[in-house]
Amino acid sequence: MNIVIKKLNPQDCTPEILSHFNRYQEVKRCWRKIDGEWVLIDNPFIQEWDDERKSNIAKGLHNCLNQGGVMLGAFDNDKLIGFASTPNQSFGPSNEYIQLEMLHVSYEYRSKGIGKDLFREICTEAKHLGAKKFYVSAHSSEESTGFYRSVGCVDAAEINQRLFEEEPVDCHLEYSLC
Repeated sequence: MNIVIKKLNPQDCTPEILSHFNRYQEVKRCWRKIDGEWVLIDNPFIQEWDDERKSNIAKGLHNCLNQGGVMLGAFDNDKLIGFASTPNQSFGPSNEYIQLEMLHVSYEYRSKGIGKDLFREICTEAKHLGAKKFYVSAHSSEESTGFYRSVGCVDAAEINQRLFEEEPVDCHLEYSLC
């Protein structure tokens, strides 16, 4: 396996870029904030992306790149097997935050360090965009939140209200880029 991570341009982000991407996750438990405390609850479901969802995500990624954002792709030969993206939009009282918009690794390539490599490299890109902190609205599954905590994310000191309203059951985290 020869995985290469590279920064993508808008022309790289075609409608078919995710055609072979396997966004499968069997979730058993999720984190929920109950009475101010994080509690792990049973919440079994399977999450998969169909072709329409992949196409919509590819369009969103293309728009992100066209607006000055960054997308990194992890490739096994020519096959996209992981990606991370961040828009070039800061927020927070001192504009210190930038959002980690997406970070996904194809199902069959998980637990090989690819997600951690993508996270490390997208952090470098966010610093180049002037951010001091990454804001992560993470899927509340035990595995997804566990990943972000394993790379050093902590509960967000300041909640982005717009992102919270879009994803109220996500775990809202941050990562210091300094």
